[in-house]
Amino acid sequence: MKKTVFTLTAMMMALGSMAVSAQNHDQEQRTAKLPTCVGLTQAKVATQVKRDFLQNRIVRWESDKKLLGTATPVAWVSPDDINGKDDIWEVPLTVRGTKANKSYDVVLNCVEGTITYSLPQ
Repeated sequence: MKKTVFTLTAMMMALGSMAVSAQNHDQEQRTAKLPTCVGLTQAKVATQVKRDFLQNRIVRWESDKKLLGTATPVAWVSPDDINGKDDIWEVPLTVRGTKANKSYDVVLNCVEGTITYSLPQ
């Protein structure tokens, strides 16, 4: 009996650590490499972020697809809301799915060639 309780407890702890590990892995994958994009206008930054999200990110982020309720959400960025200096851009991305609308804070670093997404809010 004690052995069974111990085994069940060990299994529950292992499953819990796997869930935390999966969540941390998902958060770690929120930064990706891109070709450098120095010299983009705000309108082109908006296009770059929307395209990257729809073609490269949402297809990999299972938790976001479930949260939004679709693998093909509608995404938009208002170029007027983009802030940037020295080819490092802060971009508010809004995404609409069948279950929910979510926002992402995106940092597009054109000098280093990286794009970083916040968790959906």
